[in-house]
Order: sequence, then C-alpha cells, then structure tokens
Amino acid sequence: MTSTSASRALHGRFNRLVMLLLKIFIIGSLLLVLAAELSSSAPGKRPPFVDWSSWIQAAVSLFVIGVYVWYRPGRKRWIAAASLASLAATGFDVVYDQGVRGVGTAELLALGLLMLFSVRHWDAPPGRWVAFANGAAVMLIGYRLFAGTEGTAVGGTVMIFMAMMTMIGFGAYLRSLDKLRRETQEEVRQAERLELAREMHDFVAHHVTGMVVLAQAAQVTNTDPKKAFADIEEAGLAALTSMRRMVKMLRNDDGGAGTNPLGDLAQIEDLVERFNREGTDTTCFISPELAGSAVAPEIAATAHRIVREALTNVRKHARGATRVRVVVAAASGNGLEVSVRDDGRAARGRLSDSGGGMGLLGLGERVEAVGGQLRAQVRPEGGWETAAWLPRAAAEAAPQH
Repeated sequence: MTSTSASRALHGRFNRLVMLLLKIFIIGSLLLVLAAELSSSAPGKRPPFVDWSSWIQAAVSLFVIGVYVWYRPGRKRWIAAASLASLAATGFDVVYDQGVRGVGTAELLALGLLMLFSVRHWDAPPGRWVAFANGAAVMLIGYRLFAGTEGTAVGGTVMIFMAMMTMIGFGAYLRSLDKLRRETQEEVRQAERLELAREMHDFVAHHVTGMVVLAQAAQVTNTDPKKAFADIEEAGLAALTSMRRMVKMLRNDDGGAGTNPLGDLAQIEDLVERFNREGTDTTCFISPELAGSAVAPEIAATAHRIVREALTNVRKHARGATRVRVVVAAASGNGLEVSVRDDGRAARGRLSDSGGGMGLLGLGERVEAVGGQLRAQVRPEGGWETAAWLPRAAAEAAPQH
C-alpha cells in the first residue's frame, strides 16, 4: 500500500468515527429530551408521566427515534411507519385529551431528521407520499405541544414549519449531490469503456500482427509445419484470451477505476519472451528495486503498454531488425525509465499504409496523462528508440493544477 492509499484509508476511518460520534450525540440528546419531557411540568400542572396516554406518546417517540437510529437507504417504509404512528398518536391525543401537556418534542426532532431522508431518497419505495406523510406528522405534532398555550401556538407552529423547510432544503441539496455523483460515475465509466475499447483494438492488432508474421515466416523458411501451426495457435489463443478479458470488463457495470487490463512489470518479461520466440533476438532487463509494490499499478500498466506498442512497431516498421533491447530501470526524480531499442531500418513508404504513427500518438497522450514523458526517435548508431520517463507513484502521476 502506498503512502497516499494509507492516508486515504486513515482519512476514511477518521470520517466514519466522527459520523458515529455525531450520531451517538444526537441519539443521546433525543433520549434526554424525551426523559425531560416526561418529568417536567409548568407550575400547578401535573407532569406527563402521571398520565397513561403520555406513555403511549413516549412509546411512539421511542419508535421514531429507533427508526432514525437504524435507517439505511432503501428502508423508507420505516419512515412511512414512523410518520403514520406519529399521526395516530396525535389523533389519539385529540380524542382522549387528559388535560396534560403532550409528549412529542424528541419525536418532532427525530421526524425532522427523517424528513431529510424522505426528501433525499425521494423516489425510493414505497413512493413520494412518504415525504408528505412525514411533513403532516411534523406539523400536526404541534397540537400536542401547544394545546392550551394560545400565546405560543402560532409562534411555535411557525418555528416548526421553518425548521421543516430547512430540513427539506438540506435533503434536496443532498439529493442533488447524489445525482451529480451518479452522473459523474457514469461519465467516468463510459470514458473507461471507451479506453478499454481502444485497448482491445491494440491487443488484437498486436496478436494478429504476430500471427501474420508467423504465417509469412512459415511460407519462406523450412519451418516444421506442426511447429508453425502450434505457434500460430498459441498466438490466436492469446488473442482470444485478451479479447475475453477486455469484453468482460466492458460488460462489467461496476468496474471501478482500478481495473488493470494491460498487465504489469512482471508481464513485460512474458511479452518479450513471446516476441523472442518469433525470431528476433530480444532481451529484457527490469531493475530489481522496481519489483513488488514499488511502482503504482497505473504506472506499471503504462510501462507494459509502452513495451507492447514498441515491439508491435518493430514488427511493422523495423526492416532487418536482428536485436531488440528492452530495459525498465530506476530513474532520477523517484521515477523509472522504459526503453525499447532495435537495430533495424525504417520501412520507407509503408508507414502510412500500415497505420503507423497513430499508436505512438495515443501512447504519448497516455504517458502524459500519468505525468510522464515519451520520446520516439532514430538512434544515431542506427535503429529506432522508444523511451519514456514515468513517475513511480500514482499520486505523482496525477496532473497538478
């Protein structure tokens, strides 16, 4: 795990702890308010706990608080049950008024918190009517709190209404953030799918080019037909495996940004070994200090992509190439350098016909996207060189603004 990943994990745990402590504080406050309601009274008045109807209201308050405690997205039916229970308790107080101040302040506060969820999850089952039932329960509970206190009934009702509108506005704001997050995730997912589709094209071009080279070599040499067909079969199976992997990722709606279809540093050796079996003397060196988790997965995938694209270009454009050297070594600035060098001659007049240049253009954009630099040029001593500097850590690869 990189230092950036560790700091993000620590930050996430800290946020969860803060939210847990906040919820415990809210629940404790609601229970204290309920206890104070049951035991307090105005001078000359009986406290609510002496009347049996107040205990019914207290039970409903506990139920509403419990719904707040255990509410999770998708459980809006419990908000509906809490709202209907509150309306029933208010109706019961209207019919069986015992002349005692009603219990409902803690219930009112809990219903206000549930109003936030009702609006935030507006379209969740059982429907939008839950928010209206919740609002009715919040407004009508004022009867229990202000009955017989004419001087404060109007002001108290206005305060309840303003508080409810505040919770509605906050819930609508959170709902808009949820919608924006979903839209952003969908845009990222679509961008990833387009990138995977482009990678699929590169995979197929790489393997099919190898199959064509093997078939052409078998026609002009005395290669054993069984071995030639076996090599072509191996290349075809590798192409099918790559395509299946890419198609699976394209179909995966939950695929996150951490997918790594291109391989890593260890797979570069396999790539070079396959290329070497096709008749070109190819060697590979990977610095031992880059093994393990020293390089971020995104960077390792980009390095793999550079080598694959460079070897594909050697097949297509390097005429008479007999040696290819692949080096992945540590570089200054806490980075790494990937280089692929050959001793061939450029295939004049064939570059545009074979689609050359577009692969390097896309590769350059990919390298720049992770904070690296790519160069592709003719070597003074002959041949071609494709090299790139890449940062080792993903955090350093992110563009700075």
